[in-house]
Amino acid sequence: MLLNSFNLILSIVIATCLVILQETMSNMFWLITIDMPVTIGIFLNTYFSNLFLMNLGGAIPIIALIAIGFLVAYLVTKILLIWVNLSKSYAYALAGAAAILAIVLLMPLAFYNLDVLAGGRSFLGKSILVFFGLISGYYFGNSLEKERT
Repeated sequence: MLLNSFNLILSIVIATCLVILQETMSNMFWLITIDMPVTIGIFLNTYFSNLFLMNLGGAIPIIALIAIGFLVAYLVTKILLIWVNLSKSYAYALAGAAAILAIVLLMPLAFYNLDVLAGGRSFLGKSILVFFGLISGYYFGNSLEKERT
């Protein structure tokens, strides 16, 4: 039980770090397109600043937003796995992807058509974020399968 809780928290942290990485990369690519000099040092400094400030400095901490989405998606998945015979790794991977997709698609509706996750403004950005949710969910589901054996 304690290991499951740890893996759940780690899954949320992995998703948060990856989402913020995508946000930072999206902004850095935009700066490069307008001929701003972006170095590795600037990128790393910006990433770690975003990691800190997007989780502690904003009105809505990204980690809390992702945690709520993952908890709802994982709970629904746990209930569905009672009736559906599917690998936990794949089921929770789909749940993680669905959670991030819901966040990316529903947040603009809550904030007057403003994308809270700037990296999710384009289709490619949304796809990358959903893929990161899939990776995090797969990690969580895989950890549950390993514990079972």
